[in-house]
Amino acid sequence: MKLASIEKIHTVSKHPNADALDIVGVLGYKAIVKRDQYKVGELIVFIQPDTVLPDNTFWAAFYKSKSSRVKAVKLRGEWSMGIVESIQNVFGIEFIQTDGIVPFVEGVEVSEKIGVIKYEPPVPADLSAKGFLPYGIPKTDEERYQNLGVGGIPYQATVDVTLKIDGQSWTAYAKLEDGTVKTGICGRTLEFKDDVTNNYTLLDKKYRILEKLTEYAQKHNVSIAIRGESYGQGIQAFKLNPHSSMQKDLAIFSVYLIDEKRHTGKGEQFYFRNVAADLNLPTVTILEDSVILTPEIIQKYDENLKEVNGKPFEGVVINVDRRSINGGVRSFKVINKYYDSNK
Repeated sequence: MKLASIEKIHTVSKHPNADALDIVGVLGYKAIVKRDQYKVGELIVFIQPDTVLPDNTFWAAFYKSKSSRVKAVKLRGEWSMGIVESIQNVFGIEFIQTDGIVPFVEGVEVSEKIGVIKYEPPVPADLSAKGFLPYGIPKTDEERYQNLGVGGIPYQATVDVTLKIDGQSWTAYAKLEDGTVKTGICGRTLEFKDDVTNNYTLLDKKYRILEKLTEYAQKHNVSIAIRGESYGQGIQAFKLNPHSSMQKDLAIFSVYLIDEKRHTGKGEQFYFRNVAADLNLPTVTILEDSVILTPEIIQKYDENLKEVNGKPFEGVVINVDRRSINGGVRSFKVINKYYDSNK
């Protein structure tokens, strides 16, 4: 997943409500810049939403003064997502001429070079961990639809549209190993000790998840991790998050096959809806079930709606039945601009 990269300006148009501003197209994003600053075909540095800029750099100072996180903003009635900066402004003429390490060609990732990192919501410091995610289980992070590229969005595919909850990433796993089943509870990056009581492990006790998952792994002869979002009572608390005031609970949204090193998708035996039903566990809300994906569906959840079911929402995840399009992307997310801009 890209954080900051060298990209090409694909479109430039005048801002309809501001004489001194243009709207440029980069990847699938639109960003607002000063008038006549960039031309179509020009290579620039593009910094993705949901990132954090480096401290003590002159080019980032203006943005850091506005927000600690790169997010959607509305300027004079038009949305802007991400940051567009010239290569020269970010790297400097001397660096460009002498470094020789960064190839300034379209698509090259430069986040580490310029100090851009992924935004991570704060996690309480008192959670006792035994280590990082085991068995190669990856962090949960869906790709934004804007990064799928031309032709990468699987329009006309059959999809489920599921609600994206603004909480904390949660994982339970069962790994078949030498005739036994190893189990554990994890957050976004860490696995917790067996005797710890916290927001993550309490959910196991509530639903007997590890016990059920052990039986499931043995029955189906599969090493499996179920992924979900824990939420409620102060988790990711801010004014628009409806889940932060609810009772603490869990919603399953994905399944990862440990030995195959991949997440499952709609239409598969181990699709999260099937597994959650077998284990009698709650899932994320299914907003649209087995519908045909159109640009209008993405537009609706991207910026046409401010609420879903009468409440603000962080966004949605599009789960693709790849049988309907002969392969391609398994899932991707659409972040609601109204929610993101107020977070």
